[in-house]
Amino acid sequence: MAPYCMAKCAMDMFTKCMASELATKRIRINSVVPGMVRTDCLLAIGVSQTDSDKHFESYTNILPVGRYGQPQDIADSILYLASDHAQYINGTFIMPDGGAVAGNI
Repeated sequence: MAPYCMAKCAMDMFTKCMASELATKRIRINSVVPGMVRTDCLLAIGVSQTDSDKHFESYTNILPVGRYGQPQDIADSILYLASDHAQYINGTFIMPDGGAVAGNI
């Protein structure tokens, strides 16, 4: 887990540094940090469909919103950041995670 965690921290700092450096050029830099999202990632590494289903379904009981994320949830966050509605957002992180961080999960 150490390399994964270090890479995440590096991306956080890279986002902040690039946002600061490029702001004068009217270029905004933000990060999307998704929570548990239902994809075929487990199937791709050889986990059975049944076990994959159990894994994702377990999140419906612990996430504050009562469900795991869908790829569209992440896409919507990206579309928001790319829109004119987010013109004043720079150097920050959007966390579409179903309340996982808020719920200390």
